[in-house]
Amino acid sequence: MGPRTDTASWVPPAKRRGQLTERDLKIAEWLDRLTGASRQNIQTRFGLGQSQAYWRLQVLRDFGMVTAHRLLVELPTLFLPAGRTLRPASFEHSLRVATLIAQTEAEGRQMITEVELRRERAGEEGFPEGTSDRTRAVALGCRRIPDAIEALASGGLRAIEIELSSKGATRREQILGHYAASKYEQVTWLVPNDRLASLIEREIDRLGLARFMEVRNGW
Repeated sequence: MGPRTDTASWVPPAKRRGQLTERDLKIAEWLDRLTGASRQNIQTRFGLGQSQAYWRLQVLRDFGMVTAHRLLVELPTLFLPAGRTLRPASFEHSLRVATLIAQTEAEGRQMITEVELRRERAGEEGFPEGTSDRTRAVALGCRRIPDAIEALASGGLRAIEIELSSKGATRREQILGHYAASKYEQVTWLVPNDRLASLIEREIDRLGLARFMEVRNGW
């Protein structure tokens, strides 16, 4: 069974619960950079209270600009740009990525999302306005597309991988090889438990990549 989704994404004008504001448009633009995000993510990113975020999302849903997707009781609803789909297997990963992006950008640090990088690779205008030629060269020069890219104070870039479970040594070694050949200044793996952290750390050490690569356990 897939995520439960809005049965209707557009509400007639007479039944809408408000008007679109500039903030609503900024929220919609931010969601378009992600696979999806929770109400809590939007609160964090835009500094909103719970009721404020709830109301702005209701307005965006009434105007058919976002849809709501619910998979499990223990996971929050994810809000997606209208027309975008989400595979059940990607639900928790998408939530983790959105949480990372929201927290990091709320602290004033710049991020490039996987969605933006894929658009840029497809020949579209994906990167944020003002992205430097150096950033473009590093991000596009690596064969691996990370879950997120953080702009560091040094001017370099950090690639971030969110790994919820082991996908196999062969796949992971290939990913590590792509990063070894890249110009990323740092690579950070975020994992949910000690077992997976130890597994990835051993592979990093074996390949001699610890000089610029780290594993963080926990969110």
